Amino acid sequence: MRTLLRSAEDRPLHQVTPKQISAYLDGSRMSAYTWWREYQIIRSFFQFWQSRGKLARLPMPRPQAALPPPFQPYIFSKTELLRLLMAIERTPLLDPMTMRTFLLFLYGTGARVHEGIGLCTSDIDFRHSLVSLREADGARKRMLPIGRTLRNTLDLYLQSSTAQRGDGDLVFVTCNGRQLRRGTLRYNFVRICARARIRQEHGYSPTPGMHDLRHTFAVHCLEAWLRGGKDLRQKLPVLSGYMGHMILKSTEQYLRLVPGRFVESLSSLQASPNRVTNIRIARRRGTESPFQSGLEAGLFCKTPSKSLSSLDAGKSELFKRTVPCAEAKQGAREGGYQARRDV
Repeated sequence: MRTLLRSAEDRPLHQVTPKQISAYLDGSRMSAYTWWREYQIIRSFFQFWQSRGKLARLPMPRPQAALPPPFQPYIFSKTELLRLLMAIERTPLLDPMTMRTFLLFLYGTGARVHEGIGLCTSDIDFRHSLVSLREADGARKRMLPIGRTLRNTLDLYLQSSTAQRGDGDLVFVTCNGRQLRRGTLRYNFVRICARARIRQEHGYSPTPGMHDLRHTFAVHCLEAWLRGGKDLRQKLPVLSGYMGHMILKSTEQYLRLVPGRFVESLSSLQASPNRVTNIRIARRRGTESPFQSGLEAGLFCKTPSKSLSSLDAGKSELFKRTVPCAEAKQGAREGGYQARRDV
């Protein structure tokens, strides 16, 4: 923000123009992701002062055509998690058991990194298998049930690190008894991933981050519920509350990382051999069979105006029926395809 204000010649906020903001964003060499992130930060800054009556309007230019990158977290497989834990070595600041227990805690609870760093012994209720997680400012916290394996792992770690922790209340500390730092954890995690030969193809870093363990927890929970025959639409609010999401949309983005939820629906759309034969005969004759028209119309018709959240939650009518809508039928008869919505 200081760089922006300097580029605007240190003018008052109400005198900043969209042209000056565009000059700041387009003047430096930014990737599409960095440009969009800077745009959102500046917009939030001016929205803050507009909500307090300091600005009459937002001096924001029109955004570029480049959209933010899609949500593509790295999901660890169970084999990769085992390799990750086996690749942990002792460092001057971190004991192997500390790093191992910390990573297991992140994966077993889906906690954020700062929630694991600030975990205290008073936040763990071993009798009822509960853990209390708080935000960085300590204002808001939530209580989570934990499994027996994670409970025993935490209990064993606390017993073995009594001398290391001293009189402090923090659970995870360095070899010197000090609080863990995020930079130290990140540095060691990158080295552990390199020894375990775990790399990601997408993203701006060749190595996954510790926050990807939280994403892995969410996806593995959804996959386990799916194998158990549970309705993911009913379980989604449970997962959202467990992970501490304020809005359900933040949890719905994990649904598209579980493609197995569409297997049963897509299998019902498979054509029988007789119908496929009829389609080929119709194509040779230059005519269109009713089944071909309905199938193509059903796959390419415009879905009703619904939010992306309802589509991701599995409520799309596209995978629930094979009978096309009237609009799609008419479009197929005319020989034109309707545009398919990008879910």
